[in-house]
Amino acid sequence: MDIDKSLDEIISAKPKVRRGGKRGGGAAAPSARARYASTVPKAAAQAAAPAKPLTAEAIKIIISNLPQDVTEAAVRDLMQSTVGPVRTVQMSYNSTGKSTGVATVVFKNRGDANKAHAACESPSWTESY
Repeated sequence: MDIDKSLDEIISAKPKVRRGGKRGGGAAAPSARARYASTVPKAAAQAAAPAKPLTAEAIKIIISNLPQDVTEAAVRDLMQSTVGPVRTVQMSYNSTGKSTGVATVVFKNRGDANKAHAACESPSWTESY
């Protein structure tokens, strides 16, 4: 025991252990990135492969930025006449009952949501409807 030493001598004799980030003084421990860099597989460290196009057969589409006077019936009629049979149409409303301009359309057939999305991206969609 160090009973014959002063408190200052005991504190200065103990090794300093730093936790956390760099706070000045002493050698800092390696960062987490440096510690785990050797465990990352070489293939994962290289650039990721480009994303594949979406090939899933979607059945649901969310339409936004609709005028407030658009109704569920109007959305249903438009989707059924241009894309295919519709299972449900849900409009979103705020607490006062006004439309938020967002509709969720669920189609009966798989892939119809993809058709609707492709049709919405074409310039003729906005011109004719």
